[in-house]
Amino acid sequence: MQVTVFGASGKVGRLVADELLQHGYDVVAVVHRHHPFGSKPHLTVVEGDVARREDVDRALQGSEAVLCCLGSWGQPGRNVLTVGMGTIIPAMEALGITRIVSLTGHGADAPDIVSSMPHKLMMKMLSPFPAGTVFRDGEVHMHMLAASSLDWTALRSPLMKSRGRNSYVLTERPGFPLKVIARAAVASAVVDQLTLTDYIHRSPVINLGK
Repeated sequence: MQVTVFGASGKVGRLVADELLQHGYDVVAVVHRHHPFGSKPHLTVVEGDVARREDVDRALQGSEAVLCCLGSWGQPGRNVLTVGMGTIIPAMEALGITRIVSLTGHGADAPDIVSSMPHKLMMKMLSPFPAGTVFRDGEVHMHMLAASSLDWTALRSPLMKSRGRNSYVLTERPGFPLKVIARAAVASAVVDQLTLTDYIHRSPVINLGK
């Protein structure tokens, strides 16, 4: 099975690509410019821009599923998920690829959840700041997925760190108090969704496992 990974050069994306290879998948790692990958069997690195349909089409050729690890932090418009889905969704629909798993932050409310008053107040307070723009980008991209014909899952992650337990649980809402989770656990959660169907058309939160 061939899987396309968008955002493969990021801290989580590279872990996702490596875990896919360990599980025997063929991987198309999509990067914007530089990448951390050497020459590996079953790995194809594609340089491209998720805003360009021709680049996305090229990256999707031959794949049966998509894992999206794009991140808006450090990106000028902080809207890379929204821009990316505007290209990735129609390209997948045109090619008949149905399965997509996308990663975003826990601060983004899922499309199937009515925003609580505290969340609305938080978003209003954060709106002038980068974090508010990033959370809004995550919410808009989830609504785009929900309006598509794809079998989508949006995983929402809390803050991440380099080391820690590689264990996780998926819940409807963030656990409290919020705990920082290892990137390896987040990567495993993303890859696991390729063979699980419980969370299709849902947006669970990745919480620290026991």
